[in-house]
Amino acid sequence: MDMKERIMEELKSAMKAQNKLRTSVLRMILADIKIADTSGKPKDQIDYAEVVRGYYKKLKKTREEYERLHLPEKVKELDGEIAIVEEYLPKQLSDDEIKKIVSEVIETNKFTAKEMGVAMKLIMGKYGSAVDGKKVQMCLKENLKC
Repeated sequence: MDMKERIMEELKSAMKAQNKLRTSVLRMILADIKIADTSGKPKDQIDYAEVVRGYYKKLKKTREEYERLHLPEKVKELDGEIAIVEEYLPKQLSDDEIKKIVSEVIETNKFTAKEMGVAMKLIMGKYGSAVDGKKVQMCLKENLKC
């Protein structure tokens, strides 16, 4: 069962259980998936995990904005939504694992501070959805002394 089918099945279950928050979040994810499906890309090139990750990033950004505006009830509501979305994301590597990967890539390829973009592209190409790009970037800056 692919991710889209799994989400559709879990949406049915959430609707039967009358779980309004879960139903709402799963509908939003499916809406984003439908947009990706109708984007004109071939079906085999659509990565549903990336679609879910995009929705996750939107929620995180909104949460940060609500925190900045001191709206704790909205932050709490978004935390519930974020927790549901995280169930559909691939497992992320830990900070220690990211640091190890970055160190190995820098040592193996002898990257300098000027080649940070090349190193970033290499790491993200290899590990993609398993790593957080911001964490990789911070670790690269730290190791390359940018």
